[in-house]
Amino acid sequence: MENKTIEEQQSKQKPVSRKKTILSVVIVLMITAIVFIIFFNFNDFNETLELLKTVDGVHMAMAFLCLLGYAALWPLSLCFIAKQNNFKAHFLDVYFIGESEHFFNAITPFSTGGQPIQVYLFTQRKVKAGDSTGIIVSNFIAFMIASNIFAIASLVYYGKFSENFTASTAWMIGFGFAMNLFTLVFMVLIASCKFVRDILRKGLILLCKIKFIGKHLTKMIPAFETYCENAQVAAKKIFSHKTSFIGAILLKMLALVFYYAIPFFILKALGAQFGYELLPYVILASAFAITTMVWVPTPGGTGGIEFAFTTIFTASLFGGLSSSIGITGMILWRALTYYLLMIISFIAYLTFEILLKKGKRKLQQSEVAEGMKKEEEIIEVSED
Repeated sequence: MENKTIEEQQSKQKPVSRKKTILSVVIVLMITAIVFIIFFNFNDFNETLELLKTVDGVHMAMAFLCLLGYAALWPLSLCFIAKQNNFKAHFLDVYFIGESEHFFNAITPFSTGGQPIQVYLFTQRKVKAGDSTGIIVSNFIAFMIASNIFAIASLVYYGKFSENFTASTAWMIGFGFAMNLFTLVFMVLIASCKFVRDILRKGLILLCKIKFIGKHLTKMIPAFETYCENAQVAAKKIFSHKTSFIGAILLKMLALVFYYAIPFFILKALGAQFGYELLPYVILASAFAITTMVWVPTPGGTGGIEFAFTTIFTASLFGGLSSSIGITGMILWRALTYYLLMIISFIAYLTFEILLKKGKRKLQQSEVAEGMKKEEEIIEVSED
């Protein structure tokens, strides 16, 4: 009974207010500005401008199409899991909610904002928080499995991708890969193991004995327990459908191929002379770069991911590209995969809100019409 009450409270409370969203976007822009100021203190800004003037439109268009392909494919795994498990929501609702994940992940540390807002959005369509939590957690695990497959494959070329890392920065690689794998294992355990949930709950209670921690953390423990319980009940059902879960993983892998291929076309647009035989290496190098900096706590990994991109794609494997091409490529890559994708995702969120309002208005109109019809029937009966 207590869990149900907590779940109802969560469904009524919007996780991200408009003010918090705007503040988060402003913080992201400020962090990005600081990062680019630091980068250009060590590199020639005018040289970057000159390179931008020479960008090949055909290859940039292909990079843009890869981004659109990634954005279009991304929500399909969530739709697939929902469809296979008779999830009570319309395909378009699931699709647009799935697409909105990028925006809320992009403005929160460690990309953690997407899941709570997705659960909230589903409750607006009268879906139980427990059911939506189950498919969202399962979809995230499918993504983590897919990304870890690419990350592990990229380690085959560890020596080539890491050649520009120094002794003082090489630790980032190990730490990033360990964090990525830990996140996958942790989410699988949360979604499948009651024993782990109980240990975590006891650990949180122990931490709450420290006054300044307990003041803020105590009230979050019941919500955490509800989240775990919802995830385990629903995920158990979803994982039993092995075909649908494997299908979700394959859809995520296909989406990631488009995403990881974007740097190839950007660097070609800037004049890189390597051929299409290096495309598989670029895909794995992208996975290597992103995994290396997965631990950076800034929204979207800002600061860390720029460093990893320029360090890896100026390696000799890619023809020893100049630092200017590396930095300019990083700017274009970041513009597409972070800011443009954030805009696309935000448009998907707005589209969902518009559809939601139209649906509510239509429901109200039908309720009014039904009420008027009943009144007319009552009047007719009374006259008779």
